Amino acid sequence: MFQKPALCSLVDSLRPSPIRAIAEEAQRMAGQGVDVCNLTIGRPDFDTPLHIKEAAKTALDKGFVHYSSTAGELTLREAVCEYLLKNENVEYVPGEIVITMGGGEAGYVVSRALLNPGDEVLVPDPMYVYYDGWSSLSGASCIPVPTLAENDFNIDVASLEKAVNSKTKAIILTTPHNPTGQIYEKETLSQIAAFCMKHNLLVVFDNIYGRFIYDDAVFFNIAALDGMKERTIIVSSLSKTYAMDGWRIGYIAGSEWAMGAITKMHQHVVSCANTFVQKAAETALRSSQECVEEMRKEFDSRRKLVMSCLDKMNIPYPKPRGAFYVFPRIDQFGLSSIEFSHFLLHEAHLAVVPGSAFGECGEGHVRISYTISGEEILKGLSRMQEAIRKL
Repeated sequence: MFQKPALCSLVDSLRPSPIRAIAEEAQRMAGQGVDVCNLTIGRPDFDTPLHIKEAAKTALDKGFVHYSSTAGELTLREAVCEYLLKNENVEYVPGEIVITMGGGEAGYVVSRALLNPGDEVLVPDPMYVYYDGWSSLSGASCIPVPTLAENDFNIDVASLEKAVNSKTKAIILTTPHNPTGQIYEKETLSQIAAFCMKHNLLVVFDNIYGRFIYDDAVFFNIAALDGMKERTIIVSSLSKTYAMDGWRIGYIAGSEWAMGAITKMHQHVVSCANTFVQKAAETALRSSQECVEEMRKEFDSRRKLVMSCLDKMNIPYPKPRGAFYVFPRIDQFGLSSIEFSHFLLHEAHLAVVPGSAFGECGEGHVRISYTISGEEILKGLSRMQEAIRKL
């Protein structure tokens, strides 16, 4: 008789994404004929721009259907270097770039290549849902560093100093931030840079939303600060910027000392990224960026619509200045974030993400993704207004 062996204990400790859980529940309801407004998944609802799709078709016709080098097509790595220099003021050479299967693989590969069992990684809380899992798969620990809504969820160095110890190896920074939509100003990043130099820490810099900036906010890459490029690893993708989330194409940028280990880990995970998609990505980076600006303007319009609706309901929120999320506070209704999310889903047929999915400091909030049309957003938040009257 077959006796099931024990599975990997590290994998056993992983938790499925709470975002996916409530999104899939909403999809099940929609499949049963329920009209659900889904404000959960953080991806652009726009089609990939036509010129990018045409580039992929051309690449297929030209026979780009076989393995590329492990690090990726040279021309794409050159395009990434050009992009980072132009948009983020950081200079790289192709040997410091690895092309990945999206930002998710990039984050996983960097964690596995950099971290040893017993290492600790500091992450501002709330945080992206997979950071903890990536660390734990290396036997390392993800240490949440609390941030407060009253301070617009900005991280301060005093909190970092309380959390750092001899086991601390790195800090993960996300700006613009998921789930709060906040941006770390250059002054804040300069203070964090000084902290990292003081304690000899690495920075994993997740800048996937860097082109979606609003109002007077300015995106800044910490690697552009003096002395920080050598200790910063950038993980990013084209998923959000060019509405290419299903294409699964991203990149890692870092100084040469780290890229050998990162390339080996990437090779063991996927061998190389999809070749004809790499050609499409090169076109995305090197052609007109008007399509990005059009998306940014539309997201800004939706952002203002969400804020206007929340204002009418007297629901407070930190004003988002980047990405495509709003993180309103809902603890005044006497429900946990999970309870509130399920209440909205079943009472108002509106799907949002419970803030607790992003860590302890996310409790008392929900994440609203303004990645559906303004008409649908207005319909969903009108339903929310009706539902909360019952609370």
